[in-house]
Amino acid sequence: MKSLLLLLDGAADEPVEALGNRTPLEAADLVTLHRLAKQGTVGWTKTVLDGLPVYPEVAALEALGYDSPLFYTGRGAFRALGADIPLGGRDVAFTCAFLATDGERVTATELDLSLDEARTLLQMLQERLGNRQWHFIPLRARRHLVLWSEGASTLHCHPPDELEGEPFAAHLPQGDREQVIRQLIYDALELLERHEINRRRLDEGKPPANLLWLYEPGTLPRLPPLRLLAGMIRADGVTDHIPMRGLFVAAGIRPHRPPPTSLDNLRADYERLAQFVADLLTDTDLLLVHLRETDKAAHRRDPELKVFALRQFAEVFLPTVFRAWERSEDGRLLLLCTHRTSSVTGKHLAGEVPFLMLPRRARSLADEFHERAAQEVGAKISRAAELAAWLIDIAVPIGVR
Repeated sequence: MKSLLLLLDGAADEPVEALGNRTPLEAADLVTLHRLAKQGTVGWTKTVLDGLPVYPEVAALEALGYDSPLFYTGRGAFRALGADIPLGGRDVAFTCAFLATDGERVTATELDLSLDEARTLLQMLQERLGNRQWHFIPLRARRHLVLWSEGASTLHCHPPDELEGEPFAAHLPQGDREQVIRQLIYDALELLERHEINRRRLDEGKPPANLLWLYEPGTLPRLPPLRLLAGMIRADGVTDHIPMRGLFVAAGIRPHRPPPTSLDNLRADYERLAQFVADLLTDTDLLLVHLRETDKAAHRRDPELKVFALRQFAEVFLPTVFRAWERSEDGRLLLLCTHRTSSVTGKHLAGEVPFLMLPRRARSLADEFHERAAQEVGAKISRAAELAAWLIDIAVPIGVR
């Protein structure tokens, strides 16, 4: 059996006025997917259960059959695992970002801080504040990590996205041992304000990176290995997303970094990616492929760009991969939107999303693949964990054994 799970990150959406009150999936008119919809099962399901953050790794955890409220322990932990940072059983991993403050309010949340500048600032904090309790870890990404050894995980932390103009003191972490982490933030503020990088940024008229913001706390996830649950299969995953890679590591799925893709050169990049995926399919039993371009387009608040990304997926990427998958005996394919991302606001949205399963597993009258068809005449599946039973014949949801 050869199982393929294609995770279209943020592909689902809301109707957009600029697209004639259609979603990007509707406006793209994906003929290839409409043809597959007639052969398989189009359905409507919830990938992110109530109370969980709307992130692609949360949706993927559910789609793999895990009881996501039980096993999702916070994005910081998945980010750490994805960056090959070892976590102890009592460690708490935080995502960290640099913000700007005037000492009272957050004045900027998105800074043009280079990786070298971020690394320099975090190294300084490690030298001045790091100890057996605190570890500051730069990543090759927009966000970084702070580890709190034997820390408190029952903290409510505000993400930075909506803090601009707000008094930061009112949004500091709250909960068990909150004073310890609040003191760290104030100590870091004092050091960062005096750093030459921030003095230079102020001279250049740029906002300083003087507020270290900690959020998304997480502890080590303890997932039963998927390959054992599914009968000693080989499972591989393709992603360039650090928290998603962390999920693969936690679930015992071998991670692979794909060739780079860019929305500015998507046709050629998808051709390379499709061949990369087709080659991997020959040597594995279960392959998960995480495709981020639709989500990236939505974050740019560009509905037409999202339509373009969807068409490139259907016209360039999918045919090559589908031909490779068709060569296997008893092949199974699940195409799933991880969640909704609004191409108007650029934000992730909760709610059900469409899926497409081949071969047909349940009755569906949908002969197209988009939100309206899936919701109105598709198969209704209450939670995405149930789809894992179709894909790899396991008992779901997976709990603690």
